Amino acid sequence: MSLTFAYEARTPSGEPVAGTMRALDRSAALATLRERMLIPSKLEPTTNTFSLARLFARAKPNERLAFFRAYAALEHAGVDFSTSFALLIDQARTPRMRDALASIRSDVERGGDKLWSAMSHRPDEFSDLEVAMVAAGEEAGNREDVFDRLAGFLERDERLRKKLSAALFYPALVLVAALIISAYLFIVVIPQFGRLFASFGVELTPLMSFLLGLTSVLVNPLVILIGFATLAIGVSSFARALQTREGSFAFDALRMRIPLLGEAIRKTIVARLCRVLATLLQSGVNQVRALEVAIPVAESPIYSLAIETARDRIAGGISSSLEEALDATGRFSPLVLGFVRVGGSAGNIPSMLVKVAEYYEEDVESLLSAVPTIIQTAVTLGLGGVVAVIVYVVYVPLSSLSSSIH
Repeated sequence: MSLTFAYEARTPSGEPVAGTMRALDRSAALATLRERMLIPSKLEPTTNTFSLARLFARAKPNERLAFFRAYAALEHAGVDFSTSFALLIDQARTPRMRDALASIRSDVERGGDKLWSAMSHRPDEFSDLEVAMVAAGEEAGNREDVFDRLAGFLERDERLRKKLSAALFYPALVLVAALIISAYLFIVVIPQFGRLFASFGVELTPLMSFLLGLTSVLVNPLVILIGFATLAIGVSSFARALQTREGSFAFDALRMRIPLLGEAIRKTIVARLCRVLATLLQSGVNQVRALEVAIPVAESPIYSLAIETARDRIAGGISSSLEEALDATGRFSPLVLGFVRVGGSAGNIPSMLVKVAEYYEEDVESLLSAVPTIIQTAVTLGLGGVVAVIVYVVYVPLSSLSSSIH
């Protein structure tokens, strides 16, 4: 089993480079760096646990998309490997991607590696899915077609991610604005009315007295300090919990129970898995390897475990078909299983998986189009309730003050 190493090194000209690579052990990693004519100053194994650093470490999808599209076009045009990569290195958008492509070119031309093997040395730039598909393409002799499929997959996946983010951004903005307005009303407006009524000797209602007492507690510096400390401890505890198997599974299950939004998240995951499996199977990857590659692509501990279970059942001969293996996990709907069953009978599972992905993607788009309206309406009603409470607690003493003046 290969390990992932993080390295810092310098080129013969003295230029610093850094990145990650896969190797069987430290000696093999050092040998690979020497083959790339790099002088290492730091080489350490990395862990596979979840972290924000690793989450954002991989090259951005548009960078990889540009690479796959351009390389496919160059291969279709009959341009040789060395010239193609020289052009791709020149047009790379970031130094990180430029270094990755340069090291891949070096591994292929000087080290004699296949393209997929050279890409596998850069796990922060290229995922297991991309490496597996390129390997299948090289074995089948249709590498340019595989690169086109990869670019198409990345385009659709990124488009779905952007729609999900856009659907949540505006409601989140409205919610934050509502919280700020509510805090201003409770912390600034109500105390001003409280001081006004006190100066005129107006008796306050129990609710008004409670809100004034609560406000005085909340604006106390000690309480604010305790609140921030509690928040920091909570965030730290949450991050540590995500590092554990139980915590990550609990959070995954929780987010899928969110009304409406949880359904969109679940269908997005299933659509991505179906796309990945279809793309791999179309590229000539066998079912066991396709399921293995799809495990981390799910980005969900629950569905990753389901895919892993399905892979083990097929590899161990427990399940005779993909539909039977997926059914045994209990995580896939009858619709998905039905399409896979039909695809298996017709000998065209990838086509059926694509249809499932398209159906779920359209369904997610419909769900997401309703989410902003529902959340905005709920926030507006909540803010209206807050304003109504404030009007009520202010109006009663204000009416008493008006009566006493008259």
